[in-house]
Amino acid sequence: MVAAAAGGRRAIAGGRGGHVAARLKSPTLYLFTGYLLVAAFVTPRAQGESSSPLLWLGVLLPIAYALATLSAAGSERRAPLAAAALGVLHGGAVIAGAAVVLALASPAFVPAWLR
Repeated sequence: MVAAAAGGRRAIAGGRGGHVAARLKSPTLYLFTGYLLVAAFVTPRAQGESSSPLLWLGVLLPIAYALATLSAAGSERRAPLAAAALGVLHGGAVIAGAAVVLALASPAFVPAWLR
């Protein structure tokens, strides 16, 4: 969140706010999110699920995308090491978010060694 706030601030100050807005308006993400939400409501829950993981992934995906977009928009060109570190940060955040969703929505499917 800190990286997204700093990147968004730098993007607006650098005149790239329009680029960020255009990227956030891209329909692909919202179509996939809609697919996840529809699938969440029509797929029966398994034994031990408190709610559908697809529902929470559908909620998490646009938030993670917006944060990653703001974070990445902070600089026009990054050094290769900084770009790689930011990619690892974004990828790790998405994987961690998905793991939290799975642990909260379907605790029965989380291996015992992860509990």
